[in-house]
Amino acid sequence: MAPGVGASAELRYRLADLYAAYDDALGEGEYERWPEFFTEACVYKITSRENYDAGLPLGLMQAESRAMLADRVAALRKTTLYAPRLVRRLIGGIVLRAIEADGMRLSASFALFQTMLNEPSQVFLCGRLYDRIVDDDGALHFTERICVTDATLIPISLVFPI
Repeated sequence: MAPGVGASAELRYRLADLYAAYDDALGEGEYERWPEFFTEACVYKITSRENYDAGLPLGLMQAESRAMLADRVAALRKTTLYAPRLVRRLIGGIVLRAIEADGMRLSASFALFQTMLNEPSQVFLCGRLYDRIVDDDGALHFTERICVTDATLIPISLVFPI
């Protein structure tokens, strides 16, 4: 984890473990575990850099509770039609920006790589994550994750969580 606000080694390890467990669940296609990484009341949003920089609230996807995230997983599993693919995530440059009363603020870069059946892997999407994490009785959870894509045009095949 990159330097930022001073924090104990234990806290930094716990944060790194949270990011690693999140990535592992999504990388292994265990999408039903995804909502468990969030608090009951949370914000998860995917938006473009252009909208984020302009302060526009519009996002490609937005959920405001763990239940809404679970609904997204149900839609992914039961109703969404998409070509089979494997999506891998690289998260790096995690920086603890602030420790405040409402949680810890972190940022990181992400890159998603997509592999379609019988095709070479390709960069699918990249950008920045702006997270707020809380310690909920000893367990760390995201209470806010804003995924800001570098591209103004988001691929219409974005069906998996970032």
